[in-house]
Amino acid sequence: MEQNLTQILLETLELLEMRLRRIEFVLHGDSDLMSNIPVKTRIEKAEDTLRNLGAKSSVVSDVAHLHSRFPDTISPQLDSDIPKEADLSNILAIILTEAPSFPATASQLTSLNDTPIPPTEAFASLAALQPRIAHVDRRQTKQALEISDLRTRTALSVLRWHEIMILGQGRCWAEFDAKMKQAERTVRREEFQRQKAENEV
Repeated sequence: MEQNLTQILLETLELLEMRLRRIEFVLHGDSDLMSNIPVKTRIEKAEDTLRNLGAKSSVVSDVAHLHSRFPDTISPQLDSDIPKEADLSNILAIILTEAPSFPATASQLTSLNDTPIPPTEAFASLAALQPRIAHVDRRQTKQALEISDLRTRTALSVLRWHEIMILGQGRCWAEFDAKMKQAERTVRREEFQRQKAENEV
């Protein structure tokens, strides 16, 4: 039994190392494989790798933060309803109840293990384009500000033109019309006075 537990622990550690190597390969390229290294050193190496990934990748840091806040999502608590000293029939009943999920879980793990790592060329090219994308974004923002400034200046110019050419001319014509009417009234008064003087003579 102890030998089986040790074997399970070693296989679990190997699976954890393989997943860490996959994550590290996706993020940073190829990594050295471990071979014939003591278990303690391998565990310390895995912990150091996790810490380094958490420091370099915001995604890993967010996952670690979520795990620290909600540990039950990754490591669910054991059912407290199961008695600690259950007899063999109860244990077998529990195992038989959960047994149908074992093949599905094994199939999912196998398919996950067989899933090829996506090529990193696309990610590398996208990362290489990031400075140009940022430059284009800044340029678009600058152009948008310039267009907004031009629109404001155009609106002010149109308003100024409307005040000078339309409203100003309207005021001038109104003033001319008032002066013409005043002159016409003056001329009529003069003509009336002159005609009245001629009639009196």
